[in-house]
Amino acid sequence: MTDAFASLRVIDISFDDDFILLTLADGRRTRQPLSWAPALFEATAEQRAQWVLTPDGLGVNWPALLPAQGRGVVDVPNQVWDDRYEAALARLKAAAWSLDALSDEDQQLVALWRMEADINNGGFMQFLCNWGDPTCQLALRALQAMGAVQTHAILAGMRGLLDRLEDDPAIKELTDLYGAMSEDEQQALEAFEGDYYARPEDLARLGLKHFGPEPL
Repeated sequence: MTDAFASLRVIDISFDDDFILLTLADGRRTRQPLSWAPALFEATAEQRAQWVLTPDGLGVNWPALLPAQGRGVVDVPNQVWDDRYEAALARLKAAAWSLDALSDEDQQLVALWRMEADINNGGFMQFLCNWGDPTCQLALRALQAMGAVQTHAILAGMRGLLDRLEDDPAIKELTDLYGAMSEDEQQALEAFEGDYYARPEDLARLGLKHFGPEPL
């Protein structure tokens, strides 16, 4: 286990009606919905109590109920990274959804969350059309700072396909961009999206190493 994640080692697990509740070495508490693992949702208290940590202490398996995974059925860094996103989004809501009112760090976190949510849901054009190029550039800057080299290259590649259209007078709205792309460019975009969906890097761990977990 690397020092960067020593504070996130699981020291206790409990349950309520809807969540797996995890206590971590630094006193932090995080949770994962039971609905993500139906076998646990339906399990008895005795079965749920038979949890086993992964060797690094950052994941949890229930071998009697579910096939063990290398990083755990519950992958704690992934959950703590989600908590980091949620906190940044809460601050965005408190700022009346004004991204510019946030710290630079929170702006980058919001941009990364928007990137992940939208590209995973509907592809790069959904991300760009929903949030515009400034958010795309923020996400690129965050990925570079995190050392997410492969994901940065994919996002930069997708954005680069639009460079020739920046001064095209026929483009009135961002939604016009896809239709103005050539067939080859559209196919290249699909290839980049395929590379993105293959998840070449663990953004949660890279993000936590750079930004750290949400301060206690």
